[in-house]
Amino acid sequence: MYKQLTAPDHVIAMHLSDKLTGDDIKKYKLILDEKLSNYNHLSVVVDFTGLSDMNADAFVEGTKADLELLRHIEQFTRFAFITDKEWPQVLVGFMTSIFPTVEMRVFPHSESDEAMKWASELPKASKSQPPAFRFLPTSKDDVLAFEIDGVISAKEIPEVIKRFETFLERQEKVRLLNRIKHFGGIDPAVFMQSGLVSIKLAAMQKVERYAIVGAPGWMCKVIETVNPAIADMDMRTFTEDQENEAWAWLGVPGRGASRIDP
Repeated sequence: MYKQLTAPDHVIAMHLSDKLTGDDIKKYKLILDEKLSNYNHLSVVVDFTGLSDMNADAFVEGTKADLELLRHIEQFTRFAFITDKEWPQVLVGFMTSIFPTVEMRVFPHSESDEAMKWASELPKASKSQPPAFRFLPTSKDDVLAFEIDGVISAKEIPEVIKRFETFLERQEKVRLLNRIKHFGGIDPAVFMQSGLVSIKLAAMQKVERYAIVGAPGWMCKVIETVNPAIADMDMRTFTEDQENEAWAWLGVPGRGASRIDP
């Protein structure tokens, strides 16, 4: 059952209990659409206390609503989840790494008021951050190297796409090196950038080898899983102290660890 909770106008607050139905999700979707149209900054409070199950229609309608929310994720600042169960904490930990610009917290039911208060706070003006994406010098025309250090923002992506487009147009087959100093996540607005999909498709066709240096553990596991499914591209991960080995694997032996900005 879906119940709308009393909250400030910029907060979508709901209590989900018993068995969730498709009609429940449709009620929520109407509120979501209205809020998206009227507010630049939104927060969400979801109280899962008492939720036991959902029917097939709720799953289908919920998926549609989630996709619509993701399309506008840049409008959201905070998500508060109220539950005494453990699984939402695991989910929030994963989602925070994917959407670092959105704050997410799990509150026990005894702290419901605190959850609402936290979600209702309006965001403070954020300080300008340096670009997270930097290109590195290489000695071979068919090798492109770059470094990621921080949160990848939408502002820097057009120049990154332009650099990749120029590189791919000049080469039949290429090799890439990605040095990860700190992966702070990706601004959700990045996924709305025009040209991003075409660059990914072009890279899939031309990249022979892709070396990732310093990838966090979860990223290594993802790469290990998807690598066998990409027949024409070989991806390998290297630890930070194996960077020279990564360069050698790409055919650039003796490469140091210097860097330049775009």
